[in-house]
Amino acid sequence: MDGQRVVIVTFDSAQILDVAGPLEVFSTATRLVPPACYEVELASLGGGQVRSSSGLEFATSHLDEVQGPVDTLVVAGGRDMDDVSADPDLLAQLRRLAADSRRVASVCSGAFLLAAAGLLDGRRAVTHWDECRRLARSYPDVAVDPDADVYKRQDRTDQAGRDQRRLHPAAGRE
Repeated sequence: MDGQRVVIVTFDSAQILDVAGPLEVFSTATRLVPPACYEVELASLGGGQVRSSSGLEFATSHLDEVQGPVDTLVVAGGRDMDDVSADPDLLAQLRRLAADSRRVASVCSGAFLLAAAGLLDGRRAVTHWDECRRLARSYPDVAVDPDADVYKRQDRTDQAGRDQRRLHPAAGRE
């Protein structure tokens, strides 16, 4: 493996944008920025086909088979985050991979998985604008900032879904 290894962790009911967005960013960077070279792998707890919240299915590696080191671990968000965040096997796999990753990131509600795994304890974080209060209530050891677009500190990065908020007229904010 010659490039920087990126593992995107997904699950049934993940939002396809949370998977395809980072996948395209790393793919495009590899094509357009010559020094960049990313090798991206999609992984899920059971491996095989995963059905996104929109119904689109895609292939994944089995999370048990993913070994470090990992340059960037990305955790997707989606529907049913309470159920997904309560899966002890998934949380254990996230902790295992995060320990051998240079940086760890989540997209939107993927922050709930990082928080449930204890990976955001004592850190500042952000999630989808509509879920910030719930994240703060559910995980009091995480300093949730609803006004941030992205938090990057040390080796953890969270993205807030700010673009969706700008497009949603009921949000009441820019």
